[in-house]
Amino acid sequence: MATQVKMENVDRISNLPDSILGYILSFLSTKEAVATSLLSSKWRYLFALVSNLDFELDESSQMLKISTIKSFMCFVDRVLFFHNTVNINAFRLRCGKRVDSDRVYGWISAAIWRGVKHLGLSISLDNFTLPGVLFTCITLITLKLETNLVLNVPKDVCLPNLKILHLKSIMFPKDDSVESLVSSCISLVELIICNCSTKKCNISHNSLKVLEIIRSVLYGSLVIDTPALAYFNYTYSVASEYSLKNLQSLIRADIAFLDIRFDSHQTKATAFFEGISNVNILILSSPSLKLLKCCEPLPIFPKLLHLNLYCDYHNFERGVANLLTDSGRLQSLFFYQEALTNLPERVPHCILYQLKVIEISGFMTNKDCIGKAKYFLENASVLMKLIIRTVPFLSEEQKSRIYQQLMASPSKSKQCCILVV
Repeated sequence: MATQVKMENVDRISNLPDSILGYILSFLSTKEAVATSLLSSKWRYLFALVSNLDFELDESSQMLKISTIKSFMCFVDRVLFFHNTVNINAFRLRCGKRVDSDRVYGWISAAIWRGVKHLGLSISLDNFTLPGVLFTCITLITLKLETNLVLNVPKDVCLPNLKILHLKSIMFPKDDSVESLVSSCISLVELIICNCSTKKCNISHNSLKVLEIIRSVLYGSLVIDTPALAYFNYTYSVASEYSLKNLQSLIRADIAFLDIRFDSHQTKATAFFEGISNVNILILSSPSLKLLKCCEPLPIFPKLLHLNLYCDYHNFERGVANLLTDSGRLQSLFFYQEALTNLPERVPHCILYQLKVIEISGFMTNKDCIGKAKYFLENASVLMKLIIRTVPFLSEEQKSRIYQQLMASPSKSKQCCILVV
């Protein structure tokens, strides 16, 4: 019995190799990992083996004490001091205006000198300048900047191994800033630009696969030349003109234009949508569909397989009908019922022979809605699923009546499943 008690008191974890202990600590937050230094002399400096560092100071409260800010800065200093011989895999820093800018500059520089691979900065310091070594860091794979600053991209910028670049709340003062930054990242595969402003946005890259431009103001032109691009998200952003070319690899495009004066944007709209006409999956907002309707001529989407129109505008019959007519390979269609006010007299090829899944949302009990659903049932020969998403105020009894009406309707497809939800 005495032997058994003695064995139970053995500290088996502390006897593990340092490499394994460091791996265990990597699952903790930076603060928790450092706290283990109080366990025993064995653990005192083991936190220095953790290669992923995450520092965050929440300055949202006006009652934040100066002592708390000083404690945070000393904590970051201490952790980086003990990491002077260890490479840093990931470094994330989130802080506001009350942290000393010189120390922030030093922390970022220290992470870069230690060969950081993944760097995330969310800082709100006035007149802050990023360290120059950041723009020539050969170890960086991921860079995420949310800094609320004016970013002057140096001429010698070179980030040869950077694959993921996220830019948020940044103003680029020079015309060629975005072009210089992107072209210096020869390995780049993902670029997200959010809440940024620039005069010109020229994105020409041979390996870029993901591009998102969200809520950004482009005072000049948007030029995209990306032959490997597979996903494109353009949300609530505006440019004075568009040039989109070599998008032959595009698989999916999520387009959500601002609700602007469409009658004066015909040329821009035509250039934009012709540029993405090779897409396989297209998701359009109401203003985007309305803008597409302004194109002259209306673009043809020869490779389009899936179309999602999340909108509730009237008088879109020309846009929707022509999209169906000019998208002969379309296999799935999701739309708000008011987006299709007039049914095409000549049934499009895709409805007759290609459409397999149709989802109609905003559905009500009136004859107009029922007529639209019956139109697809009567003409879609390979339809496998018809999903009806009703408006929230319909009762289960009303949903049941819709289902019964559609089940009683002639169906050209013998394998179609009808769902009313």
